[in-house]
Amino acid sequence: MKIKFHHILAFFILTLFFDFDFEVSIVRLRIIDFFLLGVVIYRVVSMKYFKINNSASSITFYLFIIFLSVNGILKVSFSDAIKETIQLVEYIFLMHFIAEATDEHTKRKEFLNILFWGVGCIAFYSMLFNVSQGDYTDYKDLDSPKHSFAYFALLAIIRLFNADKKTISKFVIAFVALIMLLLSGERKGWAGFIAGSFLFVYLQIKSSFNKKTINAIVTFAMIVVAVGGITVLYLTTNPEFHYLNRQLSSFSDITHFISDDNSGYESNSDQVRIFMLNYGIQLFLKYPITGIGVDQFHDFITRDTFGMISHDAHNFYLKILVEDGAIGMFLFLLPLFFIFIELWKKTKNQLLFIRQDARIILALFLLGSVVNGFLAAKALSWFYIILPCGMILGLNKELSFYEKINQNK
Repeated sequence: MKIKFHHILAFFILTLFFDFDFEVSIVRLRIIDFFLLGVVIYRVVSMKYFKINNSASSITFYLFIIFLSVNGILKVSFSDAIKETIQLVEYIFLMHFIAEATDEHTKRKEFLNILFWGVGCIAFYSMLFNVSQGDYTDYKDLDSPKHSFAYFALLAIIRLFNADKKTISKFVIAFVALIMLLLSGERKGWAGFIAGSFLFVYLQIKSSFNKKTINAIVTFAMIVVAVGGITVLYLTTNPEFHYLNRQLSSFSDITHFISDDNSGYESNSDQVRIFMLNYGIQLFLKYPITGIGVDQFHDFITRDTFGMISHDAHNFYLKILVEDGAIGMFLFLLPLFFIFIELWKKTKNQLLFIRQDARIILALFLLGSVVNGFLAAKALSWFYIILPCGMILGLNKELSFYEKINQNK
């Protein structure tokens, strides 16, 4: 098979699930940043440009990026503003390249296949690494790779549903993917997977409730029951799985957010997260219009807690709200709203492959949107938005091609 641009781009996107970056002058660059820079330079020198038809989601995303850049210049130091602007411009280029890489059904299929096998390898490696350290659950010794479990599991279930023939290998891969996701202890991954998979299944049933769909649902249910049964068995017989038991029971900590009781947390992580959420809301009320400035949440909470908490916001929405205020939050939610609406409409398109691809993208988008409620200050937070936005542009370009064909008939 000839290696093409969409294969290479998918490979470099996988590097976002690793923690490799390099300090270059005032900016911290990841592997994909060097790739994007090289592609941009090549395109400029060779005068090769990719024309796209912008959509409501991409236009509102541009507006959000412009606001972040201007707000950064006005609120923080010049070097920090330049660093943020460079990063934001790279995100725009990445969105355009994703559009180019996914403007045909075959290219989208190959692109998603590379992401599937890539995140699967990353998830498996992360699991083996943690197990080698004696951690049978809580696969978090590697930071960014822990986010691959939910992505891999969702893509595995999607492949199981879309397969013309349910093979043993697809069944085993889906089963192993769910086992790894559960044992990882990543609650945000659990929540994102549940949201994405249930939406995908719902859209599958709504689109075509036939024998193939019923068989896929029964197979999925069998896998879930098997995983659940094995989990119960291990939790009751193996003390080394205490962490997983605590993660499951720690969902009760959500009640502390709506009460004044600060005792009896199942998880110290939950206690910190809930404190940061309350702190962030109070900080927003002090600076409600344009916020405190880009990447300032970390500095503010470190100062106000005398260094006891020195994390960035574990919530991308909270981070935007506090650092960019109500205006920034509104501009941030606009592209998310239009991404959902545009993909939802495409799930009803007359072309079968457009409907199928739109369902996949929408499920991945919902997974990322849920995970971003517990994740911030990472390139992955942006990736969860850029990927569906770029793929919508790819879908639009292919649809415009077919519309021209129909007009010429």
